[in-house]
Amino acid sequence: MKPTLPIQAHIPEIKKALDQYRCVVIHAPPGAGKTTRVPPALLDQPWLGGKKIILLEPRRLAARSCAAYMAALLNENIGQTIGYQVRLDRKIGPATRIEVVTEGIFTRRIQNDPLLADVGLVIFDEFHERSIHSDLGLALAIDTFEALRHDLRLAVMSATMDVEAISSLLGHAPTVISQGKSFPVDTHYVEQPVRQAGPVPIEKTCTRVIDQALAETQGDLLVFLPGVGEIQRLAKRLEKKTNPDPSIHVFSLYGNLTQKEQARAFDPSIPGKRKIVLATSIAETSITIDGIRVVIDSGLMRVPRFSPGTGMTRLETIPVSRASADQRRGRAGRTASGRCYRLWSEYAHGLLKPFTRPEILTADLSTLVLELAAWGVSDPVQLKWLDMPNQAAVDQAKDLLNTLGALDEQGMITAHGKKMAATGLHPRLSHMVIRGNEQGRGLLACWIAAFLGERDFIRFDPGAYDPDIRLRLELIDAMIHGQNIQDNRFRINRGSIHQIIKIARKMARDMKIKGSGVKIEKTGALLALSYPDRIARKRDSSLTSFLTASGKGAYFTGANTVSMNEYIVAASLDGNLQNSKIFLAAPYSRVALDREFSDQFKTVQTTVWDKRAGAVTAGKDLVFGSLVLEHHKISDIDPDRACDLLMDEIQRSELALLPWTRTLSSLKERASFLHRTGRFESLPDLSDKALKSGMEVWLRPFLTGIFSLKKLAQMDLESAFLSLLTWKQRQVIDKEAPTQIRVPSGSKKPLRYSSEQGPLDSPVLEVRLQEMFGLTRTPRVAGQAIPVTLHLLSPAGRPVQITQDLENFWKTTYAEVKKDLMGRYPKHFWPDDPLNAIPTNRAKPRPNPRSGPTA
Repeated sequence: MKPTLPIQAHIPEIKKALDQYRCVVIHAPPGAGKTTRVPPALLDQPWLGGKKIILLEPRRLAARSCAAYMAALLNENIGQTIGYQVRLDRKIGPATRIEVVTEGIFTRRIQNDPLLADVGLVIFDEFHERSIHSDLGLALAIDTFEALRHDLRLAVMSATMDVEAISSLLGHAPTVISQGKSFPVDTHYVEQPVRQAGPVPIEKTCTRVIDQALAETQGDLLVFLPGVGEIQRLAKRLEKKTNPDPSIHVFSLYGNLTQKEQARAFDPSIPGKRKIVLATSIAETSITIDGIRVVIDSGLMRVPRFSPGTGMTRLETIPVSRASADQRRGRAGRTASGRCYRLWSEYAHGLLKPFTRPEILTADLSTLVLELAAWGVSDPVQLKWLDMPNQAAVDQAKDLLNTLGALDEQGMITAHGKKMAATGLHPRLSHMVIRGNEQGRGLLACWIAAFLGERDFIRFDPGAYDPDIRLRLELIDAMIHGQNIQDNRFRINRGSIHQIIKIARKMARDMKIKGSGVKIEKTGALLALSYPDRIARKRDSSLTSFLTASGKGAYFTGANTVSMNEYIVAASLDGNLQNSKIFLAAPYSRVALDREFSDQFKTVQTTVWDKRAGAVTAGKDLVFGSLVLEHHKISDIDPDRACDLLMDEIQRSELALLPWTRTLSSLKERASFLHRTGRFESLPDLSDKALKSGMEVWLRPFLTGIFSLKKLAQMDLESAFLSLLTWKQRQVIDKEAPTQIRVPSGSKKPLRYSSEQGPLDSPVLEVRLQEMFGLTRTPRVAGQAIPVTLHLLSPAGRPVQITQDLENFWKTTYAEVKKDLMGRYPKHFWPDDPLNAIPTNRAKPRPNPRSGPTA
């Protein structure tokens, strides 16, 4: 007798909503039975009219599992009333009324049959996961629901979702809320310890908490980890424990495992034994693992993030949302009371986001945009979405699709684009397979596409990583032909290779690709079809650094069999905006580039600054994207462009490249000094900043015909600079900021004016102390407003006093200075009364009248 579940009390309400409003939103916690009890309960509805129910599940594992469970409830085999279809696996018979399918399968189905002629109800289950295909599928289904099929019904179900938003999207559809059937779950927060070097690895913390849970609880354990790497490392730690317990069995559960490997995690534990299931987010949704009483949640998940800036998607590890944390916690209370260990603090739990950010806002949208074009939609705003796709990502997707020939200049889908959409592959890969098949390389293209759609099956020893994608294809070829694979540098996952082979063969069958042999050396040419923007050329004199056709840098972490080539195609990069690390690549050639992309080559005339030559040079470049394939120097230099480049270099040098003479530099400094005093409004601002901003006016007319630093050194800078001053202004400068000053000894001493940095400083006069005897008033400049800064020197020319108050120096400090200097310079004149002494530029003064200072 099948148990009664909470959702069954709401079946009449659900039937009424679908009958009267044609749509319904069902909110029910884990264990309520919505996935397995709602679809069969609706099979006899008059409005269904004998048509099928499509139940969408976000994951293959959940699709198989719930189909098997519903079939068992009907005492039938899968493929009778209940069937399923996922990638590479289909069990649907002629009598099947309920088809459980993954979301990508539904996209293909509605594209092939927009009317959904044999379907009466489409149910979107676990919609909170918000994959890009679930959002796309719902948008297309609503379009059919509103415009083409007024007898079609829609239902959206989840335990954790924004019910009001979905109801509004469906025209304010009725909402059915059910209680769940779950047992109490005791929640413990376990903060991770932090080392000085950083956080403790999650696997180490999990090991400690697993030991704690095994000691404190009963039943099996489900451990949520962000990805396969963490699962494998934790499994290895558990296997290597000092005294492994034979009563404990460890199983892994993630998407890339085979169906047989996944099934092991679901098998009930043998009496007297306990199992530990290490899983990714795959175990959050519509599946129940028998015996699970304990959940250990790392609080992390791995999601794809697309960057419009790089055009690439990379996996990022992020904290789970509260909704996901609740889903995970609920796994511990499906069959009995349980316990959940959360590896974060209760305070941190309150900071979690309510829901996981939808994939449509973070993922590569090229597949979605192609699907929309195939639907006849050129702009996403023409359909209804919970979250409108990011416009920058949409634009970038359109650019890529246009490059691949899937869209025309008006954004409409081409015949080639329709073929691409029909494959169900990512547009890059579908384009490669279609074009590769046209070139007789279809089978190899299928291998490459299948491999790039899965995880790398090679695990290299430290320091032995090889990014050559041909190595992977050679291993696939070896396994197909039953050859032994041995290499001390790495280990391989044979199950993953078998999966890739299975996918590639199905791809070849679906696309009617025939052939038996492959030429792996053509890998680069095929990858270039997928990634024309990642065709890259080696940078000058570099062993591992490349420039891509998109204009971004890319590099290998070390020399390898691919990096020795001048041209490569990078298939996998880390997504860094400026300079990306290359994970997978293949050699390419200029010959192949000419053959496949010569219609995209452009010839451009360039005028550039050659730093090595110190001159403007011109040339004609043959370019592909940002790659310069050929460069030929020409003598015909554009004078305006040359002048722009030369002025840019002068700007960067802070005017230092100009041939300044001592006289011109002095004039510039004196004029700038007077302008900074604010007392001479008639004088122009001749600071470096002002000169740089006004170069177009005062300098450019004098640069005509100058293309090099050598010629620049011979330019008439004096005429250019003096054009900024009138004769009267120059007279003012000479009078108010003299280049030198006469001191009491009769000598003329130069004045050194301050730089343009910092606050206004007075000019400096360096003079031997004995040449200033008899002078009490400090000399002044700038209309007698600014005192000169005196650097009074010893007979050896070393400063002994810096002052702007000479009279005070004589009265207060001179006596101490005299004592010190008399001992070191006894032959020199050191009078007791400097104010009445004879100034001298010699050791002893001559008996002649002293002269006063003049400016």
